[in-house]
Amino acid sequence: MSFFSSRKQFLLNFSFLFLFLGGWLFSYVRPVLKGMFQEDHLFYGTVTHASIPSIFGGTDIPFFDKTMFRINGDDDATFILYASKEMMDNMSEWFSFAARNAGEIPLEIAAARVSDSKFVVHSLASTDGEMDFDEMVMDYQVFYGFIFAGAVALLWLCALILFISWLVKKRRV
Repeated sequence: MSFFSSRKQFLLNFSFLFLFLGGWLFSYVRPVLKGMFQEDHLFYGTVTHASIPSIFGGTDIPFFDKTMFRINGDDDATFILYASKEMMDNMSEWFSFAARNAGEIPLEIAAARVSDSKFVVHSLASTDGEMDFDEMVMDYQVFYGFIFAGAVALLWLCALILFISWLVKKRRV
């Protein structure tokens, strides 16, 4: 006995699967894409809270592995830092979110507002070093943003093709 009794069910099920996967992937990429088209705001402060809220922590998968932090005790503004493992390793030479003195080091943060309380970091600097706009945005966020946007478009196109095939296919009796 086959898992699918007809190919028609197969087409509909995989159409929904690709639609769901595309939506899930889009939810990870949306803040980055939205941040590319927003004006940067400049913030100064020290880190009061930092976390890596991902089940993919440490995997170096673009946009899945991110660092979220807050500055100056403000619970109404969350900064999202999208950076590769290599970029974080380079940054750890002058700043680490896990360091005991992370809350004492002054930071200059350029970030784009993507919602009322969330900002995507475009550059980060302290007295000991910096990650500039070209490295963070142009070399990382733009490059992988378009790759992920292409993957989402491909998944949704496949879902549409499978759904149309499901509508056109005649049921086997």
